[in-house]
Amino acid sequence: RTPGYVCSYSGSSGINAEYGMADAERALPVYLQNLKASESLGEEVIADQQEIIDLDRKRNTNREALRALKTQGDKVWLLMGNEFVKVDKDVAEGWLQNDQSVLDKEINTLRDGLKDKVAAIKGMEGSHLSSGFNLKPMGRGELGAVYEQP
Repeated sequence: RTPGYVCSYSGSSGINAEYGMADAERALPVYLQNLKASESLGEEVIADQQEIIDLDRKRNTNREALRALKTQGDKVWLLMGNEFVKVDKDVAEGWLQNDQSVLDKEINTLRDGLKDKVAAIKGMEGSHLSSGFNLKPMGRGELGAVYEQP
């Protein structure tokens, strides 16, 4: 040990007590690697959150369009790319509902991935998530069973 050098960092890199300069120099690459990995995961979490926001905006726009179709006649105009197309109301509604289901699946996939990434970041920091973090909402069938009268 090198006298006079004290390292008091208590993170996940394994430095928990007083070490000499040589020990700290060996632990520094591990610490930097963990820091780099957690920063990378943090950036992915932020990017995924922004992607969820963008997809949710598209989903809301589709929901508004589906609601507006209820008041339209038999044929409706749709903007596809940079041209307007006149199609049957039922066809347009089918396309929008299909888009809604695709957006819902993408959003749920991103949200599930976020939970894993946040858990990995917390693990790198040496702390643990609360036990309720990975809970999933109950489905219609499960809620029906809860409210069923005996």
